Amino acid sequence: VSSPPPGRWGHTLSCVNGSHLVVFGGCGRQGLLNDVFVLDLDAKPPTWREISGLAPPLPRSWHSSCTLDGTKLIVSGGCADSGVLLSDTFLLDLSMEKPVWREIPVAWTPPSRLGHTLSVYGGRKILMFGGLAKSGPLRFRSSDVFTMDLSEEEPCWRCVTGSGMPGAGNPGGVAPPPRLDHVAVSLPGGRILIFGGSVAGLHSASQLYLLDPTDEKPTWRILNVPGRPPRFAWGHSTCVVGGTRAIVLGGQTGEEWMLTELHELSLASSAI
Repeated sequence: VSSPPPGRWGHTLSCVNGSHLVVFGGCGRQGLLNDVFVLDLDAKPPTWREISGLAPPLPRSWHSSCTLDGTKLIVSGGCADSGVLLSDTFLLDLSMEKPVWREIPVAWTPPSRLGHTLSVYGGRKILMFGGLAKSGPLRFRSSDVFTMDLSEEEPCWRCVTGSGMPGAGNPGGVAPPPRLDHVAVSLPGGRILIFGGSVAGLHSASQLYLLDPTDEKPTWRILNVPGRPPRFAWGHSTCVVGGTRAIVLGGQTGEEWMLTELHELSLASSAI
């Protein structure tokens, strides 16, 4: 692939228009980045091109991103220069000839964080889960869930879980142990599947948790799936194939790496 972006880590890679990949931000050789590169996988040959969107967000790494309507990139939070955690949310419409970054103005934001996930459900709603979040002068792993409906004229963050938050209502069921650097999979019908990540203590990061944010009273469910789950459930890569299978590659336990293990989770079974 010609003209690749500068090397980096802590960036996000998102899919738009079915066959385009979008890279945003991360940390490169010269420090933090806020650049955007797009790759059309169907082009002959595939070539990276930089998108110089106006008014970009602060450079950052360990942020979260997702795509809306197949054309819009959403970026949230992350870690800025000097280790400051961020709580902002930006949108970039990649269908425009000259894309312009737009910060989504909200009256209240969830505590700033890194290593969280953003998932799209119900068309234009986004769900934020977990991460390493700021709490006063300290930082803790989080298991809180926040949602925002971007189809509203004045979008606002709503707290689905979390005891000390505005409008908080802890859902029933057993919430996932607080974590960061996990994977959130959007399932048909709006349900969100949480897997893996950096979890403190002896909790199993390979346990599966399911939440339906469209329910009147969202309730966490633990999925007891037959088969052998991955032993290594942090620092892995995951993707969804055909909407019915989740593929997990590699990862680590915190003590050792296992980069070549490949696992498949079938989402089409009646258990879910």
